[in-house]
Amino acid sequence: MVKPSLRFYGIFLLVTITFSIIGSKSSDVVIVGPSFQQEDYFIEELNLISKKTGYEITYVALNDVPYYLYNNPDKADLAIITNPSLLHGLSQSEIIVSANDYYFENSSETYSQYLLNLISSDDNSIIYGHWIRLFSNSMIWYNVDRYRELGSPKFDSFDELIEYTKSYSTDKDGLWCLSIDSAENQPLLDYEYGESSGWIVSNWLENVVLSNYGPDVYDKWIKNEIQFSDSEVILSLLDIGKIVHDENSIYKGKEYLIRSQVSSSAVNLLDTESTCVFSLMGHDAHSYMPKNVIYGEDYDFLYFPSADFTGMVVGLGDTLTLLNYDSPTTKVYQELVASSFGEIWANKSNSKFVSARTDFDDSQYSNGFAKKQYKQIQNSLSLDLFRFDGSMLMKNGTGKKILWTSLRKFITQSNDYLEEIAEEIDTRIKRELEEN
Repeated sequence: MVKPSLRFYGIFLLVTITFSIIGSKSSDVVIVGPSFQQEDYFIEELNLISKKTGYEITYVALNDVPYYLYNNPDKADLAIITNPSLLHGLSQSEIIVSANDYYFENSSETYSQYLLNLISSDDNSIIYGHWIRLFSNSMIWYNVDRYRELGSPKFDSFDELIEYTKSYSTDKDGLWCLSIDSAENQPLLDYEYGESSGWIVSNWLENVVLSNYGPDVYDKWIKNEIQFSDSEVILSLLDIGKIVHDENSIYKGKEYLIRSQVSSSAVNLLDTESTCVFSLMGHDAHSYMPKNVIYGEDYDFLYFPSADFTGMVVGLGDTLTLLNYDSPTTKVYQELVASSFGEIWANKSNSKFVSARTDFDDSQYSNGFAKKQYKQIQNSLSLDLFRFDGSMLMKNGTGKKILWTSLRKFITQSNDYLEEIAEEIDTRIKRELEEN
């Protein structure tokens, strides 16, 4: 038996560099996946598995996991995939293999049928992996002290939140800290830079659609069975516009919202000189908060409100997939998808690990943020109100190619251009789908 050990390579350059590092596979099990925060905690979990199984494990962080696998299908054993659409492409190319043998009769109770269907074949007969982490993007973040000063208001719908914003915002006291740019290293020259700028707006829209109209409409919209120019999406965009196009509602105004990086919203929310009480960001907001503040004491989050679909969540997640059935591979795989995986990680005081399993022991959480997020997600799954990030599921990558940029355009303009922009999105999506 080989000496148990674990290797970790963080690779952020060209994929060709990776070829030379793992081109000659020396470990018993090679896992490829994205680079992510708290990789060191993941490595701790892998070290335990390595000691338990006796297999040497290498984790390689890549910029583009699917691209690497298409070009090197036999150079890894397991892969972490962050997008179900990309997972389906790999399954159709027979790069990843069925994980059916590692599921049991109560699998739908452990993961929810919705999650299983996302990573299954079209007829749902083959499941291509296991969910290992989930993340919520349905959070209304707030400054605890200012929120209490307002009387700790509760909101039963997004409409109530809009009306409250109108009533309590003034030209010098905007209630919202919002920003949309993601071009971290580019100068503030115009509105056109930043390929990923606009993703946060798509997240807002996904939440409002799911909150207002529920999972059936959401699913049809993602499949392009409901278009952007249809009333459900138009009215959801209008709701967003009622906040972002109202100068009084936004701290520092709309110009600042457009030109400032997403992370600045978290900083402003806790700035003693700012007036904002709320911010609409996903789970990443926790990472952007200043280092000298404490979750639960200085900042917290409300669940995204809904009148008819209370408990809804738009989220993301990671799927672990099998690339072969070698004995070391399958044994390590079973350890990674077990209910106990993540307990060490969850016990860290700053943990951001959120298990995808309903039977995970949440008493392991020592971090209030991670535990609250776990409970939020598990509640939404039990109600069948969890839905995956729509822009990532849209066909042919239209979410990133079209939706992000068009929604950014909507934010820079006004509600007067709403129908025009919606029709433009529909036209661009139709052309993209016809051409590809």
